[in-house]
Amino acid sequence: MGLQKITFEGGNVSAKKDADLYYFLFSNRIGILKGIKSGVTYTLSNNTITFQDGYIAVYGRLIYVENNTSILVSPDSTKNGYVILGVDTNSNEVSMYLKEQTSGFPTLALNQLINGDGIYEFPLASYSKTSTSVTLTPNFERPVITSYAEMIYNLELKIRSDLEPRVKTPSTISPGVFRITDTSSYELYRSILLITIGNSNIVTVPGASLFYQIGSSNSITYSIYGSTFSLYLKYENGYLTMTCGSTTHIINKVIIYKL
Repeated sequence: MGLQKITFEGGNVSAKKDADLYYFLFSNRIGILKGIKSGVTYTLSNNTITFQDGYIAVYGRLIYVENNTSILVSPDSTKNGYVILGVDTNSNEVSMYLKEQTSGFPTLALNQLINGDGIYEFPLASYSKTSTSVTLTPNFERPVITSYAEMIYNLELKIRSDLEPRVKTPSTISPGVFRITDTSSYELYRSILLITIGNSNIVTVPGASLFYQIGSSNSITYSIYGSTFSLYLKYENGYLTMTCGSTTHIINKVIIYKL
């Protein structure tokens, strides 16, 4: 029991405490650090998988993969496998090795090193082999850890994209009846709809009004040349159907403004 100095001159910091702090700073994530060095990218040539340099964090334990680190996969049988980065805190060792099996892919050791010592196997690459060839697994994705700056930037892009109005050109179902697709109750509930009837008549509809009653529908009045009509709207299974008050009326476009 007592106090230990960590970020002080002369402080004695154990690898475990350092790893705990890094694990916290990485938001409890495990993966390849994105945006630094070459991201541990890899290629296959002459049955050898070669990695470019980069960093990997496993429960806060940081491992640097040196440039052109490689491992040979022998095409001696039909198997599926991984190139493994093994982290063994029992022996305080890291290693790269192959793990294979004849059907499916092998199970990995995934001990929670935050809670105690053990082995964690991080898959660096995935492959299949026969007695004559070795091929990389298509679309194999490895966990990555992005910087907070990139995460915030991506979130800003998503928010801007979500708030951009969508302009939809409805299809004609029958005279006076039109429909737009590729929408959802979630989107409509949080949007304002501007429905253009003819060239200059715009009907404003709060999307949430479709869901005030059972049936996901609503009607709203609009005027053309002094005459009043009712526009009936109904949402069902991704389709918004709009029925004008006259079969001669045409809906040219629908603008969905997200709130």
